[in-house]
Amino acid sequence: MVFQSFREAFRCILRYPLILLSGVWAGCAVAAFEYCIFNGLDFYGETIGFFGLIIFPFFVGASYEMIHRDDGSLSAFRTGGISRYFAVLLPGAFVTFFGVIAAFILTFLLAAVGGGQDDILMIMGIFWIFIPILFFFFFYDTAAVLEEKKVFDSLRRSLQFVRSRPFEVIAFYCGCFVLLIVLFIASAFIGSVFLAGSMVFDPSLDVNTLLNMTAEEQQALIGEEGMSLIIALYAVGTGIFTAILLPFKA
Repeated sequence: MVFQSFREAFRCILRYPLILLSGVWAGCAVAAFEYCIFNGLDFYGETIGFFGLIIFPFFVGASYEMIHRDDGSLSAFRTGGISRYFAVLLPGAFVTFFGVIAAFILTFLLAAVGGGQDDILMIMGIFWIFIPILFFFFFYDTAAVLEEKKVFDSLRRSLQFVRSRPFEVIAFYCGCFVLLIVLFIASAFIGSVFLAGSMVFDPSLDVNTLLNMTAEEQQALIGEEGMSLIIALYAVGTGIFTAILLPFKA
């Protein structure tokens, strides 16, 4: 089932090449965000990240609408992005808001029981809340566009779909994980090839020293060109993953 979905995803990309624009947008947003963060421009980076997320539902709705209509034209892409924008944005915003409130409450309770605030408790609270939310409501956007469901109906449909096909959904997540691993290995290999000739390591540095370096020290060791390459590879990997993920979900 997973391999068949992957084949269909690549067929969709060939049939509707404008789906690649979703990957282009995600990659560009990630590249701009990372560039600002690495250069100390946190405010601009956070602003870019926020607007990147806010605009992304346009590309999601546009991609699904082309698949739904079986129409790869620019008109279908534009119309789908506009008409399905809030159908994708609102359920995601509601689930995210609910998850943040629930994670905050759980973190507060864990801190009260544990006797104080702790970063580990906060991470545990976020993990315990958002992993189940992601698992059960990940398909709300496909329901909102492909089945034309309303805000809460799309969330309910995603929950129903996951409960009715748990093993297929788990296989889907495993497929996404394998795709991420493949992209990571490819990016790491390309990065190591290009960085090997441009980086000069101090032979006195051992593994423990490298691991204990601050982010600024690591950036200085890699160099500006190396950081630009890493950001570019990260952006390309994000773009490829996004462009495959959307038709894979559909």
